[in-house]
Amino acid sequence: MTVEYVAVIALVVEVAVMALARFGTERRHWKHHKNGGPAPRREDDLTRASGLLYGIAAAAVAVAAAVTRVDLTLPAVGTFAMFGILLPAFAANSVMVLASRGHRTEVTGWQRALAYAVAAGGGLVSVGLTG
Repeated sequence: MTVEYVAVIALVVEVAVMALARFGTERRHWKHHKNGGPAPRREDDLTRASGLLYGIAAAAVAVAAAVTRVDLTLPAVGTFAMFGILLPAFAANSVMVLASRGHRTEVTGWQRALAYAVAAGGGLVSVGLTG
């Protein structure tokens, strides 16, 4: 299995995790609308990832690009920004939303570590999408 295949698999997994988190968020919003359940939180938004998640993904992309000696053309940098930084950070934030049902303050240490691993892993394998 080549790096390209691993990168595509990681991309599919990231999108699946984000979709699951979004479906859970929409379910909570629908329950609130229909049954008067608890009001939705601003933390339910998957795109409100912390700067730390972006930093972890960016550092992983930089390391992977330096190790594999990728040509830093404009399309490669755009690919790194989209698939190496944004999507892994959103997926990592989705992990925390799924783990805590939107209560970011209730995320435990191992759940936060899993989110950091998702951000770093997504950044590392994004190099395979430029080849």
